[in-house]
Amino acid sequence: MQYGYFDNENREYVITRPDAPAPWTNYLGTEKFCTVISHNAGGYSFYNSPEYNRVTKFRPNASFDRPGHYVYLRDDETGDYWSISWQPVAKSLDEAQYEVRHGLSYSKFKCDYAGIEATKTLFVPKGEDAEIWDVVIRNTSNKPRTISAFSFVEFSFSHIASDNQNHQMSLYSAGTDYNDGVIEYDLFYNTNDFEGFYYLASTFEPDSYDGQRDNFLGAYRDESNPIAVEQGRCSNHTQTCYNHCGSLHKQFTIQPGEEVRFAYILGIGKGNGARLRAKYQNHSEVDSAFEAIKAHWETRCAKFQVSSPNEGLDTMLNTWTLYQAETCVVWSRFASFIEVGGRTGLGYRDTAQDAMAVPHSAPEMTKKRIIDLLRGQVKAGYGLHLFDPDWFDPEKADVKPSKSPTVVPTPSDEDKIHGIADTCSDDHLWLVPTICRYVMETGEMDFFNDVIPYADGGDATVYEHMKAALDFTDKHVGATGIAKGLRADWNDCLNLGGGESSMVAFLHYWALQEFVDLARKLGQLDDVAHYGQMAKKVQDACETHLWDEDGGWYIRGITKNGDKVGTNEQTEGKVHLESNTWAVVSGAVSDERGKKAMDAVDEYLYSNYGLHLNAPSFATPNDDIGFVTRVYQGVKENGAIFSHPNPWAWVAEAKLGRGDQAMKFYDALNPYNQNDMIETRVTEPYSYVQFIMGRDHQDHGRANHPWLTGTSGWAYFAATNYILGVRLSFDGLVIDPCIPTNWPEFDVTREWRGATYHIKVTNPNHVSKGVTSLTLNGEDIQGAIPAQPAGSVNQVTVVLG
Repeated sequence: MQYGYFDNENREYVITRPDAPAPWTNYLGTEKFCTVISHNAGGYSFYNSPEYNRVTKFRPNASFDRPGHYVYLRDDETGDYWSISWQPVAKSLDEAQYEVRHGLSYSKFKCDYAGIEATKTLFVPKGEDAEIWDVVIRNTSNKPRTISAFSFVEFSFSHIASDNQNHQMSLYSAGTDYNDGVIEYDLFYNTNDFEGFYYLASTFEPDSYDGQRDNFLGAYRDESNPIAVEQGRCSNHTQTCYNHCGSLHKQFTIQPGEEVRFAYILGIGKGNGARLRAKYQNHSEVDSAFEAIKAHWETRCAKFQVSSPNEGLDTMLNTWTLYQAETCVVWSRFASFIEVGGRTGLGYRDTAQDAMAVPHSAPEMTKKRIIDLLRGQVKAGYGLHLFDPDWFDPEKADVKPSKSPTVVPTPSDEDKIHGIADTCSDDHLWLVPTICRYVMETGEMDFFNDVIPYADGGDATVYEHMKAALDFTDKHVGATGIAKGLRADWNDCLNLGGGESSMVAFLHYWALQEFVDLARKLGQLDDVAHYGQMAKKVQDACETHLWDEDGGWYIRGITKNGDKVGTNEQTEGKVHLESNTWAVVSGAVSDERGKKAMDAVDEYLYSNYGLHLNAPSFATPNDDIGFVTRVYQGVKENGAIFSHPNPWAWVAEAKLGRGDQAMKFYDALNPYNQNDMIETRVTEPYSYVQFIMGRDHQDHGRANHPWLTGTSGWAYFAATNYILGVRLSFDGLVIDPCIPTNWPEFDVTREWRGATYHIKVTNPNHVSKGVTSLTLNGEDIQGAIPAQPAGSVNQVTVVLG
């Protein structure tokens, strides 16, 4: 069953049925003001932090997504009313037609009902801490119509998201006021005129207004039947205390075939409401702001475009996967309809991996995130969760206390710095390849000499930070020489404690190879020798202790008691995705063993919805292995299709030269391919999700937790760098595809350091891998393509055979 379709020309997903089985969301905002909005206009806004600067309220985990950012329309002759988005009024779909277009940082809502066609476009202008609602109402009937428009948002009655649920004092610490088309909302304990001062403005002169939610909705009513809309007028009431809203009402008389246009502005900062109200009364300013958002994403998407025989791959890579990956770089994991601001910050491993995917499209943000992570690293080499990156920046140490001390708590050093018992064993290692890829993209070799402070005092160059990360894992190995699992590795539910993690060992080897290449490029020959020897030691330990001969795959780890996890003799948790993919991705194992390991992945873990994380699921609690053994079977880390590590299998198969397998695994997870099975998938088909219910669960195939997942960054990185094979090294641009044998050709446009490369790959012999010839502007090239002059347009032809 389909609820919509992909409009690739406009880079939009078009929802034609608003009764989708779950809220399908989008992200508005590319800087600090963000709105998470559903296809029925439910959702919430925040400034910079979804936990500490909530602008509007949201009720999570309800059967419908409310409240939201609504516009109601009322026929003042008949008293009939509806909302431009299907919810919350929810007119019968036999009487009203609705369409929603989720685009890149905007959403368009369209309703056609009773001779009135209305649209509402929501977006956040670049450079502004505000959201625009661009509303157009058109009379398609054959008589004049008198139509009233009402806005509605419910303001958060505290900066802090959780206070909306459990802090009764918040009911008495805020108030609204009205002034010249602007409803102003101020928290009583606010200490500045920016954070904590919110507003809703209109470009028209309102006929009535409401700042009190209960006045607007009425007793024993909700957003579906507000008394103000039913009666055709707001109460003109604002005051301190209780629950607050923003409703601005205007009546219009519209002739047949004519339309009216106006805007609402939701934002933050004292004085900004009046300023933006005046600015956007000029409709051309609204149009210019919207075009700037479109141009922002067009420029980013243009950095890498593909045309291949796989329409689903093209659609996702050209638009949606990059968009999702950049969203994760900005907002990490804590602003969605699942994580609604109950915690905040940047997960260390999450941010490092997200940033690795987008240095070509967002180099400034990538560099910022790398520096955030370096400042969150301690001298011992491991990383800390970044609850707020400014806490680790000495130059900004006084920003939070002086700006809004009652909003964001500043932790003590004891709270910031934890010990080994609380350390994740993989976090710091992701830094090394991410930094390398940023420099490969930008050519900023001097970045390795930049001096960045440690979180616990002292400072070091970026290059020295990378060595500290590698040295930490080298020092923390178990009895077999395999890296310790510590509190957890990438799998938060695999808590081996004093045991050993095969995934971290392979990840360590991969990071070491990346670093050795860097050291060689920098002429640091002592480091080449030292870390090369370290890598050999890791490789020998992996091949000696991690291969399960009876099964023909790599085990997942070793418990503190010396028991192996993931062997052929076990009936639960026999085969694991992380260890077998990383054995190949890292380059630490032979092709023979690597192929056997990936054959086991295909045999035990494959499904039509993607690869399971482990199989069979654990059914017997075992605290030596971890909490994963207490999770329901087929759910999340215990036998679900956990999306994030799926792309590791695509890379592994590509490195083994098995393009058909790589594409088989890619297609299984690709949400595009589930657009016509929404009754099973439930969530949006343009976004990767955290996990999909596994075969051991009754809801096998149901997708959960969309948008903020490391899947997007890895899906983009794996498909572009290894399936399409367009990637960078310190020597230049490498073209080394691994594609399905039935692909005759494909084209890629790649922008790199200001130059454009039009890459044509042909496959006359129907192979998966192997470049027989490569030319740059008609000249034969051996190896990597060196960077060409900025502004140049270059033709690259590649023949596989």
